[in-house]
Amino acid sequence: MAESNIHIKLVSALVSWIATKYFQGERGSLLIDSSESPAIAKPSGINGYVPDVIGHGLSDGLVVIGEAKTSGDLENLHTQEQLKAFLQYCAARPSSIFVLAVPWHMTRFARALLKSIGRRSGYESVSTVVLEQLEG
Repeated sequence: MAESNIHIKLVSALVSWIATKYFQGERGSLLIDSSESPAIAKPSGINGYVPDVIGHGLSDGLVVIGEAKTSGDLENLHTQEQLKAFLQYCAARPSSIFVLAVPWHMTRFARALLKSIGRRSGYESVSTVVLEQLEG
């Protein structure tokens, strides 16, 4: 299935934010699931799902998982299972962060969804960030 323009923009914003915030602007530290990325530069599956972005800090054990979701995607069961899988992965790694990029009008819903999944699954200790003010 082809990526929508909105999803592509959300992934681009996600990559820029993660690179700037955690990797001193170095995008080379990130694996990105994009049609433009060669196979060797794409993330592997995590608990059965492939994230849009993953970055590993070499010296500090940092793991940052990033996922972009459009409005329609955010409300389906597949997405909820995917988010749960990523939170589970992060829960097993003390220096991990999960970052979710959604259109600006879905940020409150996204925060509530992550909190609910974390509480129900026992992963509420995972650090999460929902990016704000993104188009979509």
